[in-house]
Amino acid sequence: MGGALAEGLIDSGWSVDDLIVAEVREARREFLTGHLGLDTTSSIADAVLSARSLLFAVKPQDIAAALEKTVESYDPEQLVISICAGVKTETFENVLSNAPVIRSMPNTPASIGAGATAIAKGQHAGDSHLATAISILSTVGKVVVVEEDQMDAVTAVSGTGPAYVFLLAELLIEAAQQEGLTREQAHVLSYQTILGAARLLGHDAAGPKELRDRVTSPGGTTHAAITHLETHRWREIFVEAVGRARERSAELGA
Repeated sequence: MGGALAEGLIDSGWSVDDLIVAEVREARREFLTGHLGLDTTSSIADAVLSARSLLFAVKPQDIAAALEKTVESYDPEQLVISICAGVKTETFENVLSNAPVIRSMPNTPASIGAGATAIAKGQHAGDSHLATAISILSTVGKVVVVEEDQMDAVTAVSGTGPAYVFLLAELLIEAAQQEGLTREQAHVLSYQTILGAARLLGHDAAGPKELRDRVTSPGGTTHAAITHLETHRWREIFVEAVGRARERSAELGA
């Protein structure tokens, strides 16, 4: 995700001279330098010294070590943006002297500029900090401002959401082949159906229920499929699954 954000910033007009990436893995540093022309370093402290804003894109279990190295050269005026799943703003504020922190949750379509990102202010962040975070994160998709206590729900909906769509594509392809289509035919028809439906959803103000109703003629093929899903508690199961994701997000941030 950090690489996706860097690529989004460059594509939106940022100069590579305005960015520096601290990355412990040599192979990843070489990729970022070769692919994007980015200045990279293995030292978090060195990167912090030359930055106005800091964006943390590390695994939750690695954040303590990253903050320990950051505090060596951190300036309290520097904005801190986190895309670390489950890590609360107070984790950063406690270590970095009440830093202005913006917590965010992007998703993987950010890698192609089609992400959905939710952001929340920490207690020491103001509207100017929020505006800066929006200007950075909107380079890779749409941004929604939420309260921090909503972030676990965000993780379960948009953070995890692409996987729900990918699973649907996987199952639709599998079903298509069982119904006699070739693998190639199944891929083309399934991919384009999901892509087209998503674009229609974004284009038509009617909303998902109305769009579904338009396709679901009484007694027709779509009605047969939807009825089967509803009879087997598909709706309840899906809602429960999103709830499980939210619960797990809360556990990771505990």
